[in-house]
Amino acid sequence: MSIFSKIKSGLTISNKDKALTVLLIVMSTIMLIVTVFSLVYFRVQVTNLNTVENTEYSEYDRHYALITDDLEKSFWDSVYAGTKEEGDRSGAYVERLGKNLAVTYTKNELMDIAIDSHVDGIILEADESEETTQLIKRATENGIPVVTVLSDCANSDRKSYVGVSNYNLGGEYGKQIMKLLGEENQKILILMNVNTEDSAQNIIFTAIQETLEKAGADMSHIDIDTAAISDDGAFGAEESIRDIFMDSENLPDIMICLNELNTTSAYQAVVDYNKVGIINIIGYYSSDTILKAIDRNVIQATISVDTAQMGRYCVQALDEYIATGHVSEYFSVDISQITMENVNDYLTEEDADESKDKEN
Repeated sequence: MSIFSKIKSGLTISNKDKALTVLLIVMSTIMLIVTVFSLVYFRVQVTNLNTVENTEYSEYDRHYALITDDLEKSFWDSVYAGTKEEGDRSGAYVERLGKNLAVTYTKNELMDIAIDSHVDGIILEADESEETTQLIKRATENGIPVVTVLSDCANSDRKSYVGVSNYNLGGEYGKQIMKLLGEENQKILILMNVNTEDSAQNIIFTAIQETLEKAGADMSHIDIDTAAISDDGAFGAEESIRDIFMDSENLPDIMICLNELNTTSAYQAVVDYNKVGIINIIGYYSSDTILKAIDRNVIQATISVDTAQMGRYCVQALDEYIATGHVSEYFSVDISQITMENVNDYLTEEDADESKDKEN
């Protein structure tokens, strides 16, 4: 007989039955409370879904795509920061196309994506290949202006080029070489990327020679040579540079690096092969790694590019062309030399404090 039947019939209820009755009442109460709270929660959620919140967002008039190899990460991070700052000011959204994707695309594939996406403008780290020339032509035919940055595609339909004067860059390298020359024979090795169609590196080579000659260097005691460095990813560059160090009988006295990746790879090789003070490195760009290497006197100097200015000029060039249909064919970016004498001006405050502690 159930508890409730016993109660109705007036029979005596045992302690066990009393405990069971209390348990049933407690469970029923808990279930009631849970049900009430669930209904209240559900109603609140439905109310929130039907409530339109005032979300802050930015509106842009134009959409630009920045396309680079991205091997020199810190360099392009800094350039992108410059494009974004200028874009925010002028009403243009700059997208770093291909960034943070699960699939890795080549520059040419990213160009196809940008064109098919009908962006308003493209900022491209170009080259002189026929494929790049044709892609720029296709973008132009689709009404998309292309601005090349750092490396050019001069014989294409690009609207403007934003970069460093290669002759001036070679001149800066030449000035640093003059400071390192001794009376004995000197072997200078210039690390060039494997790209036979790129005339920019040849201009740098010529400018270095002419700068040394004008400065009165005894060219009969100077041997300037080049080394082809693989541009097939970071590991390709490291392997090419390590091959140079493996040939101990033909090591250079001065090594010239024309990009950030080769600079950091050469720096690492000098340390790994215990050639600090034997091979003098003149690098390119001013990443934290390169600046610290100069502070430690492992890299003698580097040529710094104003990457923020480079980014701003790219957006300004596209803005001007879209607004007027005309734009200057070339925007020259500022460069400067960083050595032991002024490296603390470029180091972060924390790094500068560490440097001072080391000196004390």
